[in-house]
Amino acid sequence: MDIPHERAMTGAGVPASLIHLADTAITVAATIAAVGSLVLLFLSLSAEVVVRYLTTQGLGWPSEMPNILFPWLVMGGIVLAAQHGAHISVTLVLDWLGRNAARALLLGMQVVVAATFFYLAWIGMAVIEITGTEVYPVTGISARWAYLSLIAGFVGVGLTALTTFARLLVADDPRSVRAHVAEEEL
Repeated sequence: MDIPHERAMTGAGVPASLIHLADTAITVAATIAAVGSLVLLFLSLSAEVVVRYLTTQGLGWPSEMPNILFPWLVMGGIVLAAQHGAHISVTLVLDWLGRNAARALLLGMQVVVAATFFYLAWIGMAVIEITGTEVYPVTGISARWAYLSLIAGFVGVGLTALTTFARLLVADDPRSVRAHVAEEEL
């Protein structure tokens, strides 16, 4: 699959390969989290519907699955959107700038994004300690699993910012890095 930010990396050699490998790993992990949680949600809620239809009683545990799995679906989607440049952005100032100034602005933005999301992941560790005693009554699963999705998502976005930073350093046109092109999604 040829996406715009890969085209910006041509001719960069080994560093480009490492950056591409890191982005691929991030994308695969986020996809597994999002799709896996969606499938598990569907299966658990389907089982609840079938059992309720056949016996007029519920299983109980499927009602806790959205609390545990939906955060993983959301955070997986957020990381995937960051990987594909699909988050909303305002590019008016960026369009006014020359190539070097645009690169400097985008590099600065990635530093802010990486610092912010790695800090949020660090703070999330404290949240996990606080919520560690909370347990869902039917499944017995700790609430840590739901909150862990926040940390994983924050780290995923932070790592995406770092790989974007590296891509910006070697790209001919900084505006092409993680540029969202809707036509290529079809």
